[in-house]
Amino acid sequence: MGVGREDVEILKPRIDKREYRRIVIRNSLQVLLISDLDTDKCAASMNHGGRTNAFTASEMINYFFDVNTDCFEEALDWFAQFFIKPLMSANATMREIKAVDSENQKNLLSDAWRMNQLQKHLSLESHPYHKFSIGTKFFVVCEPGTQHMEALLKVVYELYTDYVLKNPFYEMEMPIRFELFDINLTQAVQKDRVALLGR
Repeated sequence: MGVGREDVEILKPRIDKREYRRIVIRNSLQVLLISDLDTDKCAASMNHGGRTNAFTASEMINYFFDVNTDCFEEALDWFAQFFIKPLMSANATMREIKAVDSENQKNLLSDAWRMNQLQKHLSLESHPYHKFSIGTKFFVVCEPGTQHMEALLKVVYELYTDYVLKNPFYEMEMPIRFELFDINLTQAVQKDRVALLGR
């Protein structure tokens, strides 16, 4: 499977009886495996530097789920499909653009959000913190069936390329069987990236 193990000391409280292991899979994705014999669920979480869609913050986006143990492998494959081949259908994209715009309209009435945006506006223009933190329907223009949609897909593949994703997996027994995730993220994402971006 092309999995490498790095001997890294994982610090934890003495009362924590769970087992932890850090490995690096063949696409350089770092994986934290957590084994807990007392749990009745499995879970997986993926971080990408960037608050809740999952949840998005200034410096990260986190996608996560948990499910009964007997369904974990199949659910993990479904989870991976978001990063392999996001549907980005015209209807779903327009719904999301409207949702983002509604969130921004709501925040216009919030002093805390307005103060936050003022701080961002006054920050150094070349710094990422200066960027607008939410979005509006005028800011995210994606007319279905046009080059805007293709441009959006390119951004998705650029942002969610496998080397910037980090994954903790949580399951009752270790080592976890995550071959599906490894194969999907390394082969399928790369195939679609090459088709869309030419590299």
